[in-house]
Amino acid sequence: MPTEIKKKIELEVVHVLFLDIVGYSRRLTNEQQTLIDQLNQVVRSSEEFQSAEAAGRLIKIPTGDGMALVFYKSPAQPVECALEISHALKTHPELRVRMGVHSGPVSAVTDLNDRTNAAGIGINIAQRVMDCGDAGHILLSQRVAEDLAQYGEWQPQLHDLGEVEVKHGVRVHVFNLYNKELGNREVPEKLRQAKGQTAPAVLGRGEELWVAVLPFKSSGDAEMESFANGLGEDITTGLSRFRYLSVVASTSAARLKGETGDERALGAKLGARYVLEGRIRKGGSGIRVTAQLVDTQTGAQLWAETYNRDLQASSIFAAQDDVAARIVATVADSYGVLVHSMRTAIRQKDDADLTPVEWQFQYFAYREQITPAAHGALRTRLERAAELDNRPPDLWACLAQIYVDEYAFGFPGNDETSLDRALAAARRAVEIDRSNQFALVALTQTHFFRQDLAAFGPAAERAMALNPLNSDALGILGLQIVHTGEFERGTAIVRRAMELNANHAGWMHFAPLWDHFHKGEYEQALECANRVDVPGLFWPYLVMASACGHLDRRAEAAAAVRDLLALDPEFAAHARSNIGTWHFASDLMDPILDGLRKAGLGKSRSGKVWHGRGSGSG
Repeated sequence: MPTEIKKKIELEVVHVLFLDIVGYSRRLTNEQQTLIDQLNQVVRSSEEFQSAEAAGRLIKIPTGDGMALVFYKSPAQPVECALEISHALKTHPELRVRMGVHSGPVSAVTDLNDRTNAAGIGINIAQRVMDCGDAGHILLSQRVAEDLAQYGEWQPQLHDLGEVEVKHGVRVHVFNLYNKELGNREVPEKLRQAKGQTAPAVLGRGEELWVAVLPFKSSGDAEMESFANGLGEDITTGLSRFRYLSVVASTSAARLKGETGDERALGAKLGARYVLEGRIRKGGSGIRVTAQLVDTQTGAQLWAETYNRDLQASSIFAAQDDVAARIVATVADSYGVLVHSMRTAIRQKDDADLTPVEWQFQYFAYREQITPAAHGALRTRLERAAELDNRPPDLWACLAQIYVDEYAFGFPGNDETSLDRALAAARRAVEIDRSNQFALVALTQTHFFRQDLAAFGPAAERAMALNPLNSDALGILGLQIVHTGEFERGTAIVRRAMELNANHAGWMHFAPLWDHFHKGEYEQALECANRVDVPGLFWPYLVMASACGHLDRRAEAAAAVRDLLALDPEFAAHARSNIGTWHFASDLMDPILDGLRKAGLGKSRSGKVWHGRGSGSG
C-alpha cells in the first residue's frame, strides 16, 4: 500500500461530475491560474454544490485544468450542478468548459494530511465521458441518462449520441444533455470523427432550421485560397452571434471542401436547411466575391450579391472583414432573408408549439408594420403563451419589447404601468441570460423611455458589443443615442448599420434626419423624411410639416399637416407630450413645435394647444 494512504474506506457507488477547461494547456501560466480561480468561483456558486458541501457529502478533487466532484445522494445532483455551472458560465465567455457525468463505484481514501480523496472506475468513466465533449457540452453516461429518463422533466433534455470508443479500447454510450438555454446541442467533434460524419447528426437537431456556410471556391492561388477559408470562417462566426440562428460549425462544413454536387445534396450531408456559398476571383489587384443563400428544401435562391474590392486600397484582411460583415448583416438580421424564410417555414405552427426563438420571429414580423392592431394581437398571444411557458429569456424580452412599444407609440393598453412592466420583464430576461442581445436591447430601450440616461448609456454600449454585426440593434440604439442629444455619435452608429445592410429598415433615416434638423438643415431633413417608410406613424408627416414651416414652403407644409391630421385629428392637443416621449433630451422640442406653428398647426378643433398625450407617438 502506498505510504501516503492512511486508510481505505469501503467501495460505494457515487455520482461524479468531471469538468475541465478546454484549451487550458495552451494558455500562459498566469492566465491558467486566473482561469482556475474563476472556475472555482463559478463552481462554488452552484446551489447544488453548496448543499452537498454543507451536508458533508461532497468530495472535491482538483485535476490541474479542472476538477471532479463526487456526490453521494442521487445522479440528479451532478447533473443539476452541471446545469447551474453552465448557466453561470454565460457571464464568463473566457471560460470554455466541458463536463461529463457518470455513476459508478469509487474507493474513498484519506491521505496523511487527513484530506479525503477518491479513485476508481466511477471517476475514470466520468472523465472519459467528458473527454468526448467540446466546450459547452454536458455529456452523460448511459447509466446516468437511463436513471434520469425515469423522470418526465429530464426526458426532453436527453439526446442519445450512441457509442464511442475511448481510451484503452473502452466503449462508452454517451448522451448529450441540453435544453433551450443551456448546454451545447452540437454533436461533439470526437463523435463525428468516430462515426465518419461530415456534420452534427441531423437526428440530434430536432426541428431547428440550420444554416451552413459551404467552403468558398477560389481561383486557386495560395493567397485567394487563404482568403476563401478565412472568409468562410468569419461568416460562420458572424452568423453564430445571432442567437436565433443555428449554425453548423465551420470545421464540419470544411470537410465538404472540394466535393461536387448541388446545394440540396451538400446541405443534406450537413443537416442544414439553408446553405450559403460563394466564389472568389482575382484580376490584377482587384477581387470579386459572389455569394448566394439557398433554401435546400425548395432549391430557391433566397439572396445573392457581388462584392468588388481593390487590394491596393485596403489590405486583404480588411477586405475579408468588410465583406464578411456585410454578408452576415444582410442575411441574418431581423429584416434579413433568413428570418423571412424561417418565418414562412413555421407559419403553420400553433402558438403552443412555438419555441422562444420562433416567438422572437413573431415580434420581428410585427415590427415590420407597427400598427395598433398588430401590436394588440401579438401582445395577447405573448401573454397567453407566458401563462403556459416557463418564460425563457427570449419570451421575457418579447414581452418587454411589446410593453415598451405600448408606451413609445401610445398603443391601447398604455398606462402608468407600461414601463414598469417592461422593466420587470427585461430585467428578468437579462438575469436569465446576460449574453442575450435581444434581451439587453429591450432593457436598454426601457431605460431610455424611463429617461434613465445613466443606466441607458452603459446598457447600450454592452448591447451593441454583444453583436456588432446586428444592424437592427445598432440602428435602434444608435437612433436612441441621437435622441439623447449625441447627434454625431448616434448618427455614425446608424450609418454603420445602414452600410452593413443595404436592405435596412426605412426608419433608420430618422438618425441623419434629426442630425440635419438640429443643425437647421431643413432641406436635408426633408430628403431623409422622404426615405422613411413607416406609413402608419405620424413622425414623417410631422417632420415634413415642421421643416416646410421653417422653410416657408406653405403649400407643402399645409399638405403635410393634412396628412398628419388624417392619422390623428386631435394631434395638436397632445403634440408636446407625444414629441416629448422621444425628444426629452435632444433639445429639439421647441424647434419642432415652432416649425409646426409656422405650418399652421397651432390649435386643435377643440382649441387646445400643445399638451396632453394621444396615440401614435414615436
